[in-house]
Amino acid sequence: QSNVCLTSWRIKVMDGNTAIYVEGKRKDLKDLHWHSNAVVERIARNQVKTSSGSVYLLQGNIDSASMRKEGFPYRFIKRFMYGFSKKWKEYVEEFLAERRR
Repeated sequence: QSNVCLTSWRIKVMDGNTAIYVEGKRKDLKDLHWHSNAVVERIARNQVKTSSGSVYLLQGNIDSASMRKEGFPYRFIKRFMYGFSKKWKEYVEEFLAERRR
C-alpha cells in the first residue's frame, strides 16, 4: 500500500457531518488536487490512514487560510496546525457534534 503525499493540505467535513477527510495537492501527480476517504486512524503527527486503507503523508503545515474561508473556527484549525495530535478524534468529535446541532 503506497503512501499518498499531500501538500497544502486541509481538513474537510464529509456530508452529514459524520467524519473528516483530508484534501490537498499531490506532488507525484503534478500538484493535482486530491482528496482522501474518511480519516479513521492517526499513524503519526503527519500520517493518517483512511477508511479505504490508504496512508496519507501530510507535508508542511495545514492550509489554515483556506479553512478559515470555509468557516472553520480558528481554535479547531489551531489544533491541527502541525498535523494530527493524539487527541485528534476528540477534537473532531466535538467539532462535528457542534456542526450537527
